[in-house]
Amino acid sequence: MGATSEGGVVSTSASNPAVILSMDLAMGLTSGNANGTMRTPSDYDDTWALALMRDVPDVDVLGIVVTMGNGPLAPEMVVTQQALERLNMHLPLHPGAATWLPMVATKDNAGVDLSPTCVNDGVTFMADQLRTRQGITILAAGPLTDVACLVLAYPTEASHIKEVVALVGGRPGPVIYAGKPARDFNYSMDPRALSVILDESSIPFTAVTFEASSSAAMPTDIVDALAASADPTAAYFGSASQAYTEWWASIFGPTKPIWDAGVLWRYLHPEDFVCGPARYELELGPPNLGSDRTHDWFIPDPAANGRVTACMSFTDQAAINRMNNAVLTSIGGKAR
Repeated sequence: MGATSEGGVVSTSASNPAVILSMDLAMGLTSGNANGTMRTPSDYDDTWALALMRDVPDVDVLGIVVTMGNGPLAPEMVVTQQALERLNMHLPLHPGAATWLPMVATKDNAGVDLSPTCVNDGVTFMADQLRTRQGITILAAGPLTDVACLVLAYPTEASHIKEVVALVGGRPGPVIYAGKPARDFNYSMDPRALSVILDESSIPFTAVTFEASSSAAMPTDIVDALAASADPTAAYFGSASQAYTEWWASIFGPTKPIWDAGVLWRYLHPEDFVCGPARYELELGPPNLGSDRTHDWFIPDPAANGRVTACMSFTDQAAINRMNNAVLTSIGGKAR
C-alpha cells in the first residue's frame, strides 16, 4: 500500500497512482441497516473488501471517506476505525454524508441553489486532494452521495478525477439473487447521486454491475470458520460478521457475495473482468425504497461514447476464485 503513517503524517509518492475510497463500512453493527431504517444487522462486505488495499504495492491510498448506507454514519466511523486498527492500516479517515441527497435540487425562496450545503469533511478532503494532485481515482463501494456532492459543490476539482469506479447498476429488469427479489442497495440509498455524476459531469465512470458482483459468492460457513480461527484478525472479522450472515442465510441461502470487493478488484485487476462501453437508463425515486419503477440500468453498447463503462461479468471462475481468495487471506483466513 502506498500510504504509510509516520508520526501521524501520511506520506505518499506522487509517482504512484492514487485512490480515495468512498465506502459504507459497518461490519459488526448488529442493528441499524440501511442508515438505521431497518432492524437487520449491517452487511460486512465493505469492511472485508477494505483489507484488499492493505498490502498493495505502488498504489497511494490517500484516505477513506465513510458514508452512510449499511449503517448510520457515526457508528460506521467507530467500526471503521476498529477495523483499520485490526488490519494495521494507517489511513486518513473522514466522515462523509450522514444522509442522502434530496430528490431534487434545493433552492431558497430567492432561488439560490443550496446544493453545496451537502458539503462535509469527506467532501472537503476529496476536493483538497484534487486541487493538489490530479489523476485520482475514486473507488466508490457505497452510496454515491459524497461523490455527487463533490460534483455539485466543487465542479472544477471534480473534473480532475481520473475515474470513478462504483458498485452500482445492472442489466434491465428486476434485481434477483438466489431466486428472490433484491435491490441495488447503493443506488436505492441515494438515487439522485448517480444521476448527478452521470448527467451533470463528464467524469469517466465504470460500473461494476450487480451481475458481476453477485456472481462472486462465498459459502456463508466461511464466517464461522473465521470466527473459530486462532488468528486474531480472522477471529475478529468472523465474529463481527456472524449476525448478518445468520440473517442473510435465513433468506437467501448458503452463499453470499462480498459485493464491494468487486470495485477494488476491478481497479487492481481489470484483466479479470469483461467490461465495455455502455449506455444507461435511470429512473429516480425516493431514497431507501424498493420500487419496480426505480432503476439504474447499464446496457452494453459498442456505439456508446466510451465515457461510461459497464463490467457485466468476471472473465471466468478462476478470476472469481482469485478475488475471493485474496479477500479471505487479507483478513487472516485460508484460501479455498
